[in-house]
Amino acid sequence: MGKLFKPLLLLSALLIVALTVGIACNDDDDGGGDGDGTVPEVTTDFGVSDTEIKVGQSIALSGSLAAVYQPIVPTLEAYFDYVNTELGGVCGRAINYGAKDDEYNPAVAREVAQEFIDQDEIVAFVGNLGTPPNSGSAGYINDPNGDGDTSDGVPDLFIATGVSSFADAAALPWTILFNPDYTSEGTILANYLNDNNPGETVATLYQNDAFGQSGRDGFVALISADVVAEETYESTATDINSQLANLRNADPDIVYVYATPGFTARVYAYMALNDWAPQIVMSYVNTASTLASIVGGDDGVEAGFEAIAGTISNNYLLDPVADADDPAIVEHTRIMADYGGPGVGNLTVYAQAIGETVVETFEIACDNGDMTRAGVMTAAESINGFHPTVMLEGIDLTMSDTDHAAIQSLIPIEIQADGVLLPLVDEPIEAGG
Repeated sequence: MGKLFKPLLLLSALLIVALTVGIACNDDDDGGGDGDGTVPEVTTDFGVSDTEIKVGQSIALSGSLAAVYQPIVPTLEAYFDYVNTELGGVCGRAINYGAKDDEYNPAVAREVAQEFIDQDEIVAFVGNLGTPPNSGSAGYINDPNGDGDTSDGVPDLFIATGVSSFADAAALPWTILFNPDYTSEGTILANYLNDNNPGETVATLYQNDAFGQSGRDGFVALISADVVAEETYESTATDINSQLANLRNADPDIVYVYATPGFTARVYAYMALNDWAPQIVMSYVNTASTLASIVGGDDGVEAGFEAIAGTISNNYLLDPVADADDPAIVEHTRIMADYGGPGVGNLTVYAQAIGETVVETFEIACDNGDMTRAGVMTAAESINGFHPTVMLEGIDLTMSDTDHAAIQSLIPIEIQADGVLLPLVDEPIEAGG
């Protein structure tokens, strides 16, 4: 398992303040105390003390996908360190974040969730990553004792997947989907191709699970072009060359790839070896810098960007290359440098967006005076028009007790050889629109 709950800066200082000054309630507090050293008094049950807010993340720290998603954990560590050090934490308390390894395995993710709840007694999960792991853990998180009564659930905030069933507030009242749902992404990409690539033939390659099938179904339902071939692969596959050979034999103009970065990189490797150059259209889960790094390999990320140039995808975050001078990216870069984060890329921007939304949730809960698990969930559901600094203009987060989908807009983009993500439309397209 990954290292859990490293001591974060400010904990000892906050403890001294609490012992010396005592706890005071301040109704006008903005989430970080009233400036005189007092800590706002709130109702708590699990994971929140006078000095800390304990949260956990289930994520692949070993196995084939660990390297792909490696920047997420150190980014969140750095961002929460920044919040604790420079902003005084949230509600006068330090965020104590820990990550554990679920090996991208549903069964292991279920075990990790139980450890976080029963042993570590966190107040909330944040950013649990991946469709298979969340499939294994979400049911347990929403009903830990398995009696059918979800009142004992734990906030499962801003999970990193786009399968729309996770946003079903009736079935999973404690789970909130962070990513745009995959089915809607498929419809957005299909509609873009219908308008801009009429008459071209299409083939699909997708992962044979809820992730891939959702993205495939949304796309195929709306695409007007002839679909000349379709191939699937298992997430545990070690080789997809036979599927790619079948697609190549069908000679499509466009190949729609709904795959995770490691498998998408194999598509480009196959194309290079076989002098094959269809238009590639892919899911936003393949963040450009991550994919370019894998494709470039020993030749470097610059070679990777050249190899994937012309690929069409979707985006909802500021681009660390094209937007390098944007104040939000400048500040993100500073935070990563000052607090031991990884080199800035698409995934670090993504992780900070989750971190900012977590902070917003706890600030609302603090203002409400309720930082119990139920209070934190209510706070998340009350987020309305929140704009993480690192998101594209026009993409804001609004949720409710019946709407558990955080990001509901996307912008189609084309990846450029210099790493720039070129917007292909003037404003975000609503999911399902």
